[in-house]
Amino acid sequence: MEPQKTPRWFFLDLNSYFASVEQQENPYLRNRPVAVVPSMTDATCAIAASYEAKAYGIKTGTKIFEAKKMCPDLQCVLARHYVYVDYHHRILEEVDKYLLVHKVCSIDEFSSKLPNSLTDLDAIRALAEKVKEGIQKNVGEVIKCSIGIGPNSLLAKMATDMQKPDGYVVLHPDDLPTKILNLHLRDIPGIGVNMEVRLNNAGVCTMQDLLSLS
Repeated sequence: MEPQKTPRWFFLDLNSYFASVEQQENPYLRNRPVAVVPSMTDATCAIAASYEAKAYGIKTGTKIFEAKKMCPDLQCVLARHYVYVDYHHRILEEVDKYLLVHKVCSIDEFSSKLPNSLTDLDAIRALAEKVKEGIQKNVGEVIKCSIGIGPNSLLAKMATDMQKPDGYVVLHPDDLPTKILNLHLRDIPGIGVNMEVRLNNAGVCTMQDLLSLS
């Protein structure tokens, strides 16, 4: 019997999570550039940014005094981690209605192994749409997520980064490695600045270089 090729892993990544929760809690912030900050001072940096803020180049780590130059209309909101934890549990409960969550990777990321009975890609997509709709209906209408489907948890997570916000990407074994050849080394979770330098020094500068290794 030919081995089953349907990708088995489901990964959910909440989009601009902290900022989205603040926009859900305060309708005034919706469709506005928002930076979530640890303290209300221009000397601090953003710990999260809404997609409206990201459009100006603001991201996690951007200094607020620089961010306000980039976007004079930026709305700064003091971080409320207890609220994000509460939403995290509500989202987890919602996802559990449709799919068993195998691993909570962080406050805004979950992974699951799909049941063996779910082998049709259309059915998997329908499941993903139910999860998205359930979150928006029962948790918050502006809480969006990207869902990745892959042959393992790592590739499923990488798939979530390939289409944001509100994305859905399948990395099917038959499409690999073609679908990931255009990615950068740092698109692989776990490869940061220092690891990229080490790889470059070893002659590994592209995804093709990495995949050519044993």
